[in-house]
Amino acid sequence: MKMMKKILVLCCACGLLFAAGCTASVTTTMTTELSTTSGETYPATLYGRILTDSGDMITAGIIITNAAGDMMRLNSNMLSGYRLFLDEGTYTITYVRGPEYSIYSKTVTVESYKTYYLDDVRLTHLYDGVSLHWYMGDLHQHTTYSDGKQTVDEVLLSNISNGLHFGFLSDHNTAAGLAEWVQGNRFVAAYDLLGNPILFRAIRAVEVTTDFGHFQSLGIGNVFEQADISVLKGDDPIADITDMMQEIVRSGGLAQINHPFASSLLGYHYWEIVEEFDTIEIWNGLYEPNANENLAAKLKWFELLNMHASGEIKYLPGTGGSDNHSIIGAYTAGYANLSTEAGRYTDSYLRRGVYSGVPATVLNIPGEFTEESILTAIKNGNSYMTNGPMIVATIGGVGYGETYSLDGETSVTIDLSIFSRDQMSQIIIYRNGEVAMTIDAAEGSMWYQDVVTLDGLEAGDWLVFEVLGEEALYAITNPIFMGI
Repeated sequence: MKMMKKILVLCCACGLLFAAGCTASVTTTMTTELSTTSGETYPATLYGRILTDSGDMITAGIIITNAAGDMMRLNSNMLSGYRLFLDEGTYTITYVRGPEYSIYSKTVTVESYKTYYLDDVRLTHLYDGVSLHWYMGDLHQHTTYSDGKQTVDEVLLSNISNGLHFGFLSDHNTAAGLAEWVQGNRFVAAYDLLGNPILFRAIRAVEVTTDFGHFQSLGIGNVFEQADISVLKGDDPIADITDMMQEIVRSGGLAQINHPFASSLLGYHYWEIVEEFDTIEIWNGLYEPNANENLAAKLKWFELLNMHASGEIKYLPGTGGSDNHSIIGAYTAGYANLSTEAGRYTDSYLRRGVYSGVPATVLNIPGEFTEESILTAIKNGNSYMTNGPMIVATIGGVGYGETYSLDGETSVTIDLSIFSRDQMSQIIIYRNGEVAMTIDAAEGSMWYQDVVTLDGLEAGDWLVFEVLGEEALYAITNPIFMGI
């Protein structure tokens, strides 16, 4: 009798409970089917811990790859330890903590029944965004309270283990999970250079889900009966969407268009009321970056930026969110389509993993890191979106979402500082949606730091910066505007 061979991973949920002072012992089992075997299996047990290069214990992600190339992503507990159950065989275990940290991989061969105590793993903090006032977060996430596969505490743990500093929970048309989610504000996300804890910011949201588009209510947990829009009942989609978005804003939240070029009922079509929104999701993690639905969203956003520059509409910053319905980033090698360039690109993105913080929206917050400052930075577009590259571009100290005064000049000097643990290939500067400059990144370098000059500018222009790289590596910024 054949049975599906499984990786069984018990993530100790009491990591969260202990952090809150609870002594209860609770375990959560997560499984994924990888290959076939016959008979009953008795897996090996593996224990280990994850630390920083300075010896501090940290929460981190664990990617398990079997001999067939199938992968799934798990997390240590909140105390930085982990316990894995693996069927007999050979595996690659990779330890990660978001784009700011190094990665470490080891190959293990395990036998049934046996217990293994693995050496401590140390991850080096390669880039400290917080010291430069940059904070990473995920604006679009789901749990079992709607159509997600993991519970609130599991998604929260995934956020912190992936190096995020803040996160919004946005289940479909329900606020049921938000009371649990905001308890995440008591957990430590990172430490500053002086060793002071930086608490995670767990912020309320709801994905207002209709047959005429999906919309994010960022910062509040408003749920609308009006979301059940039906033209058969005589409803007017434009009027109902307008009313709901205005209510979100009146309540102190931000209204966002989600995945505008997703297929069927998931997309958005009512651009005549675009000013009812504060932001637009130009990178949804369910789709490959800079391709297909996300490419269409980027090009539409460029069009909206040009309309803003000509005084037709207000400025709508771009955002990114994982839209994660599962945090394990499961990948099955047998499904890969490597026969076309598009198929290979999709495969590289899936191998990179779809999980919390892919993409992350990275905010520049020079002052106190609070829910209010997070919402302000999102609304102002003081941000970029990334699945790896950390891209900081300034003109005379002016950054994303801000306006640089040309003062009669037609050229600007741009300070570029880009870090990427993974290989970058190109840096692209867009002027008003057209490519103004392309820079090739050096092979084998984690950094690109230079001062570049861009000529032929005039008031009303805007610049957006983009990073491309191997394995679907990508980042894109909000614009810097040119003023008089």
